[in-house]
Amino acid sequence: MKDQWLEQGYIDFAREGPDNLSINRIGQEIGASRSSFYHHFAEIDLFVDALLARHWEICLEFNTAGKANCKNLIPDLYEFLATYPTPLLFSRQLFHHRHIPRFNFVFVKSYEASAKAFVLDLFAEHMDLHLPQDDLNDLFLTLGEAWYSRLDPKDLSADTLRRHAEDILKDLANFMGSGIYSTLRKVL
Repeated sequence: MKDQWLEQGYIDFAREGPDNLSINRIGQEIGASRSSFYHHFAEIDLFVDALLARHWEICLEFNTAGKANCKNLIPDLYEFLATYPTPLLFSRQLFHHRHIPRFNFVFVKSYEASAKAFVLDLFAEHMDLHLPQDDLNDLFLTLGEAWYSRLDPKDLSADTLRRHAEDILKDLANFMGSGIYSTLRKVL
């Protein structure tokens, strides 16, 4: 029963966000009572922590499979991401609730883990970037911030995910050619 709570809770968190996470609704969806929930988790904060741990495990699985299956940023990464709609929505919720420290921490750590596992290399190769690691990380974070802010929960198709990335990459390339990027790179 604990796994059912976690599975449905993960889906509900991804769809509705942490503010709308309802033990009653999840219980109805899985046919379990509130007492069953409290037997397994004792309190909502422990349940949310278990959901965050589950998300981290999914991210690690994603990174392993992504490293094996994605040879190019476009289209490979976005075709692969489209096969993970619920984790994408979960990450989107974390992104939009970054003012909560534990959500920000899991969002940043999972994004960094994907970058280190395989995505940063695909990004650098696609953009033909030969920059110091810190600069590359900063640009990749800029890409991710813009990309997550554009995610539409109603359309997580590979084409839409790719199109958002292509638009942002074009803007990023223009930014990198600007005087402000050169100035900030020297200052910071």
